[in-house]
Amino acid sequence: MRLFLYSSLLFWGFLFSNCTSIFLYLIKPSGPFTQEKVPNSPDYSKKESWAALPELKDDPDEVPAIAGWKDGQNVAKADVFFVHPTTFIKAEGWNAEIGSSLIVYGLSPLKMQASVFNESAKVYAPRYRQAALYSFIDDSGNGEKAFEIAKKDVLSAFDHYLKNYNQGRPFFIAGHSQGSMMLVHVLKEYLDKKKVSNFVAAYLPGWAIHSSEFHNLKVCKNSKDLGCYISWNSKKWGSQLSDFALPPERYVGGICVNPVNWTPNSPETPKEEHKGGVGIQFSELDKAYVRTKCEGEMLWVDLPSNPNYESRRGNKKNYHISDYGLFYSDIRENVKERLEEYFNKKGKR
Repeated sequence: MRLFLYSSLLFWGFLFSNCTSIFLYLIKPSGPFTQEKVPNSPDYSKKESWAALPELKDDPDEVPAIAGWKDGQNVAKADVFFVHPTTFIKAEGWNAEIGSSLIVYGLSPLKMQASVFNESAKVYAPRYRQAALYSFIDDSGNGEKAFEIAKKDVLSAFDHYLKNYNQGRPFFIAGHSQGSMMLVHVLKEYLDKKKVSNFVAAYLPGWAIHSSEFHNLKVCKNSKDLGCYISWNSKKWGSQLSDFALPPERYVGGICVNPVNWTPNSPETPKEEHKGGVGIQFSELDKAYVRTKCEGEMLWVDLPSNPNYESRRGNKKNYHISDYGLFYSDIRENVKERLEEYFNKKGKR
């Protein structure tokens, strides 16, 4: 189960080489999972149970310092329900408290990822009792119990969003890593069983999304497809799964939709088609910067050496940290494109 641990650690650029056993010891929760030690459930009627809401000043309101880009949530005609990745690293228990910080080593996934939607959609991002990082490699059953707690919260938050915030507006769902994992359950429980007319699309990078999970929902087939889902996992051009250690089947075999041309199982796209990435400095647009292609479950990315997108200490072939950042402008423009298609089909603006 090491591949996904590598991916999660690399999101924060952690050292994972010669000190593996020491590091695992340091992040392992103390003692087994018990219901008595599970933090209190969030109340999604309270603002403090949300990491981001449109009426609050929060990290998804941030905009890279690029001419013409702005936060448009005050006039946005759509919503996005966004679930953040793992930020609960050094853990005493198996699940995080709702008030736990979502900033790790100065990086905010809400700023680096959720902000990509803020020109077109109001951002609703729940806090949830996320499973500790160690849960991904645990084989004792404790980790699975922790994921069940996280799943319960995300489903509850989405239910609250639909009943209290959405009001029939078109909406996207999006996440990364553990967030994308949790959103698979949202898709299955709320969007796969019956068609939801105002669901636009789901962006679920950083996790292996298997089409066999769903009965009716389909992979998005192009840049304008609606009511569908998208996922990719960014790796260095030429990578093999053996470069990351052999994972179990649950972490491989996922779909690959190329976020440059929005095509499943995409052949190579040239640099000229890349609309642009935004690195962790969150200030410059690297346009026409990378070529890409789908290679099995991996999205191969031909990235010039650049510490603003790479793990600074870990496996340099894994770009998990930059699943959003490498394609920041591509995603931002695609959200607008799908929303325009949605309104065109509805016959209104």
